[in-house]
Amino acid sequence: MVEGLQVEVGARYDYGFQFALEQLKIAFPDLDESKLGELGALSKIVDGKLVPFVPVDAA
Repeated sequence: MVEGLQVEVGARYDYGFQFALEQLKIAFPDLDESKLGELGALSKIVDGKLVPFVPVDAA
């Protein structure tokens, strides 16, 4: 049951992120869509650059 809830929460989080990107496209039509495509719900910012999120447990 917990695993199912984790998947559901993750899916909703990603949906919300994608919805926010769609709003950006509408509010700022001149944005470079290829750059928006580089964004991800789990990306993080390191030294002013986007990098993929890597869980601490990953090894």
